[in-house]
Amino acid sequence: MASLLSFPRSSRSIAVIVAASLGTVLFAGCTPEPSSTGSASPTPKPSSSATSEPSTTPSADPTETPVVSQPVGTTCDELITADDMYNFNPNFSLVEDGAPKADTKAGQIAGMGGLTCQWVNNTSKETIDVAVAKLGDDELTALKNLAITESTPVPTYGAPPLEGYFTVIGSEGEAQIFTGSYWIAARSVAFFEPGDAEQLATAAIGHLPA
Repeated sequence: MASLLSFPRSSRSIAVIVAASLGTVLFAGCTPEPSSTGSASPTPKPSSSATSEPSTTPSADPTETPVVSQPVGTTCDELITADDMYNFNPNFSLVEDGAPKADTKAGQIAGMGGLTCQWVNNTSKETIDVAVAKLGDDELTALKNLAITESTPVPTYGAPPLEGYFTVIGSEGEAQIFTGSYWIAARSVAFFEPGDAEQLATAAIGHLPA
């Protein structure tokens, strides 16, 4: 006689499958979800409030003070008189407002505001430039030091403390004389050697104010 609690075989199989399925669902439902990780906070940037470096740009050098001649106290026809020039060469005449070449010592004296004089040969048109500047001791010392390197000492222009120099540049002879507070420069194609400028140099030195 069959038991009241017995089921057909097929019914028991279905019950087992349903029970297993329910167990799987329950197990899945009990599995803890992984905790969500918060987004990483950004790395703080370094502060930009650092003190800036001081500027190292050098300031402009001060402009050198130009050398200016003191008043010489004479004129061209007093520095070398008509008789002086006649004795040198009667064919030379004084040029009013004559200007020396800028790249000569006479031209440098002209830039200082010194006295500049020019004579011209009436036949050949060759010129003679004679210029005088009156300067301070430091300025004269610097010019003398430069003359030693650029020119040749000439003892025949006068006795010490006078200093004389002569050199030939291209086709022109150039003489320099330092006496007292004066700087004298003379230049011409007529000066082939130191002695050619000596007569006019001696006249100019003798007519300078004391």
